[in-house]
Order: sequence, then C-alpha cells, then structure tokens
Amino acid sequence: MEQQNNILSSGQQEDPSVVVPEKEQTNSPLLGQVRLKFNIFGGISLAFGIAYAACFYKAGAGVNLFLFTLIMLGLLVLIMKRLSLPIKKATIAYYTGAALLGLSTMLTANIGLQFLNIIGILLLLDRSLLHQFQEEQGFDFLKHMGRVFGLLFRSIASIGMPFTDGVRFIKRTKVIKNNKTLNIILGCILALPVLLLVTSLLSSADLLFKEMTGKVFQFLVSPRIINVILLVFFGFLACYGILCGAAKYAGMENTKQRKKEDPLIAITAIGLLTAVYLLFCGIQIIYLFSNGIFVLPAEFTFAEYARRGFFELLVVTIINIVLIVAGTALFHEHKVLKALLTIMTVCTYIMTASAAYRMLLYIAAYHLTFLRLLVLLFLFMDVFILAGVLVSIYRKEFPLFGYCVTVVAISYIVFSFSRPDYWIASYHLKHKEEITMEDALFLTDGLSFDAAPVVISYLSDLNHSEQGEAKNTEVLTEKEKEDYCARYCRRILKQQADRSFRDFNYSYYQAAQTVKQYQ
Repeated sequence: MEQQNNILSSGQQEDPSVVVPEKEQTNSPLLGQVRLKFNIFGGISLAFGIAYAACFYKAGAGVNLFLFTLIMLGLLVLIMKRLSLPIKKATIAYYTGAALLGLSTMLTANIGLQFLNIIGILLLLDRSLLHQFQEEQGFDFLKHMGRVFGLLFRSIASIGMPFTDGVRFIKRTKVIKNNKTLNIILGCILALPVLLLVTSLLSSADLLFKEMTGKVFQFLVSPRIINVILLVFFGFLACYGILCGAAKYAGMENTKQRKKEDPLIAITAIGLLTAVYLLFCGIQIIYLFSNGIFVLPAEFTFAEYARRGFFELLVVTIINIVLIVAGTALFHEHKVLKALLTIMTVCTYIMTASAAYRMLLYIAAYHLTFLRLLVLLFLFMDVFILAGVLVSIYRKEFPLFGYCVTVVAISYIVFSFSRPDYWIASYHLKHKEEITMEDALFLTDGLSFDAAPVVISYLSDLNHSEQGEAKNTEVLTEKEKEDYCARYCRRILKQQADRSFRDFNYSYYQAAQTVKQYQ
C-alpha cells in the first residue's frame, strides 16, 4: 500500500500550478491524481460516452453490448496503466466474467436475461475498480458489501467533479490563456440570446427568411443530434463519476477493526428465532416432504400449498443469511452463539429445500416460466452460499465475500448461456398432452425467439390428428396451428430485418434461419 501511495503522491507533483482541495490530496491520493490529469481521464470518459452513444443510440441489445463491454475493459486497462496500478489476478477474473456476460447478451433474445446480464456486467466492473484501488486484506463480508453499495452514492456525490475539473483544466490551457480567443468565446456567449431574439423577429417579418432559418434551426437542434449529445454527455458523467467515486476509497484506513458487541445480545435474539425455525422445519418435514403421510387441510391442494408459502420462505431464507453473517461479524465469538448459528444454518437449509420442493410441485402443476427457472437458480446458489456461511462461522479467515461472488458469477453465467426459453418451450410441449390457444400465445408471445426452433418445429408439424378431433374447443386445430405459425414466422422475419449490424443478435438470426428452413 505504501508503494501505491508513493506512486500516487509522485503523480500529483507533476503540475504544481494545479491546486486540488487539500482534503482530497490527504485522504485519497488516487482521487487527486485522477483530478490532476483531467485531460487524460476526462478524455477517457469522453471516449466512453462516444462509444456508449455509438453503440446504443436507437439500437437493441446484441453485438453492440458485447463490443461495448470490450471497449469498457480496454478503457479500464488504460486507466490502470495511466495510474501505474498493476492489474491484479482477481481483476482479470472480473473482466473475464463481464466479457462472458456481454457475449451471452449477443446470443439471447430474452429481455429479462439481457437486463440481468447488464446488471451483472456493471457489478463486476465496479467490483474490479474497488479491488484495484484499495488493499482489501482484513475486510469482512459486511465491509465488502458496504463498499459495493457505497460506490453508488460516492459516484453520485462526484457528479460535479467533471465540471470543476474541466473548468480548472480549461483555465490552465494555452488556448484559453490567449485573451483574444477568450474574448471571442465571451462575445459568442453574450450574442447568443440577442441573436435568437433578432432571428425570431426577422423570421416573423419575412416568410422566406423564416423558411431558411427554420431549416437551419431544425438541423442544428434536431432530436437526433440532441439525443446523441445527451447520450455522450450521460456516458461522460457516468464514467468520470464512477472513476472518482471508486478512487475515493484509495488510501482510506482499512486496518481499523470494528468494535464487536456482547454475544449475549445475539444469543438471545438468535435463540428465539431458532426455536421458531425448529418448529417450522418440523412442520415442513411432516406435512410437505412426507407428501401423504399426513393429510393437508381440505381447502389446500399440494400445488396451492406450495404456491402460498414459497415467496415468504424465500424472503426468510435471505434474512437468515444476513443474520448469520451479521452474527459472526458484529459480535464476539462464543460457543453458544456458534452452535445457534449452526442450527439456524441447518434450518435455513431445510427452508431452502422446502422452497425448492414447493416450486417443483408448482411447476409440475403449472409448468415452467422464466421467473420460476430464475428462482430455482437462486435456490441452487443458496445451497453453496450457505455452505460458505457455515464454514465462516468456524473459520474467521475464510474469504466469504469472494466465495459468494464466485458462486453467484459462475452459476449465473452458466445459466445465462443456457438459453432458458428454449428449455421452457421444450418442457412445455413435452408435458402438455393438448396445446390450447393460451399455450400457443405463451409459446409465441410469452417467450423470446430463443425458443423459436422448438416452437416452429411444433407448429409446422400438422400430423397431430388427435388434436383436431379433440372435444375441448380450446385445443388448437391444425388450421389454427398453421395461422399461429405463419404470424410467428412473419414477426421473426420482420424483427430480424429491422436489426442493423450494431444490434445483431444471434438468437434473432437463428430464428430467421429456422423460419427459412421450414418455408
């Protein structure tokens, strides 16, 4: 850390004519270096804004997001080089995860998955900044989480820095120091309101002049140009603000140990909760897992019983993990507290199993959706996170935060590449004896084009005579299947044709190729 501070301090001495607030120089030398070199880091932020506008102006998610992710990684590497900070091993892992999520976004048409991928990319890259800018030895789980959430607020608090640093940079550049140039700029600024007023009056006086100036004005302030400028400006502010927000953490004291409280407080609170959990877990084993040894109340089916308590169990599971982590981080060690936290962890495992079993019962009755698959993914990750939490109760040096980040990142990246809508459609068609209009709407409108190969294959197959003879009037006839298939295929071809190179998406392309194959 001393070596890093020496590098940063030496960087601040490059231009003695530049004055940075003393507080920022003392508490965060890295922030001081960033602000001193506004021409470099402001330029990088401007490049970020231009890339953001070029990739996403009037474009969907596709190859542009993957390319933009690579651009962000390149800019981050450049930033580290300019700050003389060697890239750490964990940072490379964060960069790799972000690149994979960007690639995954190009391969799927699922909007929900694309949104989660973007959130994942931002979290991984923000985490990489925090990891690069500060030595994290001795950080516990709560301190790591505080840094992650605190970065958002520190970045917002830094939103004015691009303006102050920009003005400071302009004042010391040779161009602005030229009095003639400065006077010309001031003259333009002063003339602007008068120019607008006079132009408006002259336009009212002469129709030909009004038409000519109207075209010029329409070009200069066209919505397209304004939108592009706003995107560039937003990207510039976001990049510089996040960079300054993360740099504020550098040089901060990290050796101070958090004062821990009397474990009797935690023992009492956790003990009361654990007693309730033991009773609840006993009910789960008797009523739900046995599935028939004891009879449910007459007003419940197993599917209704499963649906009723699932989300409540999910919330309680999350609360338990927070309580267990807080119990180990905020209170002194105690054998009774460790025993209670262990029992709570076991109870949380039972609750997780109960929640998973309830969801499987519900899926068996009402089939798969993207949200239900996402819930199963969360429960899967929960199993491994709880194992890490259990280890951290007895081993204080266990890197729980890094372990949790690894579990969540790997699990979600695999899920992201799995194209869940494809498997949802396959499961739906496999487990439905008869396809109704509601099912057809779900398959063609409720799922993304990731499911197109399965859906088109089914709708194009007109050799299901048993459905045509079905007594249920809601079951699709062969003619209705043909109509649904035609509309679905037309929509695929139209949306694929509307996409440009920037938002090229493999899922749309594959769906269009499938349509051509069956035509």
